[in-house]
Amino acid sequence: MRFFQYGLGLLIGFIFATIAFTSAVIYQMGSPVPSSRWIYELNQLKTGYLTSIQTPKIILVSGSNTLYGISCQTLEKKLKRPCVNTALTQELGLDYILDHARQIAQPKDTILLPLEYQLYITHGTPSELLLDYIIAYQPSYFESMNLLQKIRLIMGVSPQRLFQGILAKGQSLSSLTSSYQSRITPQGDSLDNLKITNKNDPIINGFQPFNLQEYQISSYSREQLSQFIVWCRDHQINLISTWPSTVDFSEYQDPKTQEFFQSIKHFYTQAKVPVLGTPEDFMYNKFLFYNSVYHLNDQGRQQRTQKIITLIEPYLK
Repeated sequence: MRFFQYGLGLLIGFIFATIAFTSAVIYQMGSPVPSSRWIYELNQLKTGYLTSIQTPKIILVSGSNTLYGISCQTLEKKLKRPCVNTALTQELGLDYILDHARQIAQPKDTILLPLEYQLYITHGTPSELLLDYIIAYQPSYFESMNLLQKIRLIMGVSPQRLFQGILAKGQSLSSLTSSYQSRITPQGDSLDNLKITNKNDPIINGFQPFNLQEYQISSYSREQLSQFIVWCRDHQINLISTWPSTVDFSEYQDPKTQEFFQSIKHFYTQAKVPVLGTPEDFMYNKFLFYNSVYHLNDQGRQQRTQKIITLIEPYLK
């Protein structure tokens, strides 16, 4: 009997603690903490340009390999079509990146999808940055999530992050700052990688290849992408896939890694989505990168952009 009462007490305590924690998370939603402010600011600037366009446009959708690695400014000029680089960071996750694209794309638009390799092997676990951003700046996105997604998000909030949000409760969201406006072009391309100095050398020399030898596209990524492909067709969106930019490591010629690349190509081929080029077309010397194996410097960005211009023209409607 005592054991039963003890267990029941623990259960009741756990339930009350869970309710209290969940209530605290919901209470501080919308509190503008600084840690993910940069995502909010850059997204506002990009979306502002996008909504000003009334004609069919090219929309770049992925993580930071595209933020740094493709010039929408050049695409717009060469292809005579508006272009918006909506990319921010892969840490926002495949779900959020694709959902955001659904919110902004219009019929007759073209979406170019150069997803990072990690987004093909995800299982949907939200990153700390995604949790931070949604809670602080996208509470409406939280409301649109299903119950399981909400539970995973709430349970991923650390006590420290919860405390930061409570302290920030009631603070107003100030207007956009010039520091963010000076970091991207009107089309949404990053300007942070324009000047490369010797201080980047230790980072560049420390680059390592991704271990992709044991992977195929995860069932989770396959399902999310399949749904997105159907959505694009239903909404008359011209969807085109291509490969992320990364450092040209010899390890990527390993047969197992090549199988991973081929699994991506096979997925899109089966779904009748065109794929621009090959993985090797977008692998570059490490000295064409900035501060990550995904972040090209401006010289590398221009090389990649010219390649994309050549490959994409036949697919523009």
